[in-house]
Amino acid sequence: MPDVSTSVLLGDFEPGEVWPILSDFARYPDFMSDVLEVIVHPRQSEYVSSTWRVLINGSELTWTEQDWLVTNERIEFKQTDGDLEVWYGEWLLIPRADGLHVDLNVTFDLGIPSLAEVLHPIGERAIRANNIQMLDGIRNQLLARRHQRVAAGGC
Repeated sequence: MPDVSTSVLLGDFEPGEVWPILSDFARYPDFMSDVLEVIVHPRQSEYVSSTWRVLINGSELTWTEQDWLVTNERIEFKQTDGDLEVWYGEWLLIPRADGLHVDLNVTFDLGIPSLAEVLHPIGERAIRANNIQMLDGIRNQLLARRHQRVAAGGC
């Protein structure tokens, strides 16, 4: 199964500034063009359940996942139903020497063993491009919020 790891430098932010944006999946379509819809279902356990509709390489994929949120640190997710055979991974907020990073790691399997050699590399490229678009969207939201605070006379 292919693994796709993507990291974006957010810069001089604290995890607590990033968390409200990162953990608010339902708002992702507002600032991520490839995310068409996210429905967050009422919490019934330690996990959150969410249903996603996303464009990956021009194809619409839909899945439902369980999300385990560790505030200001990480979100782990695993598909429970959907278009892919396997879909799981994690979002991580990682302080590094150059600033705060958000990493998105995804493991997937398309579920077509006879075509895996051809399709998985295409899937990896498409998922990496989608991940970068999502991570850039989060960074842009953070920068816009900071700009609004500064413009309003805040810190």
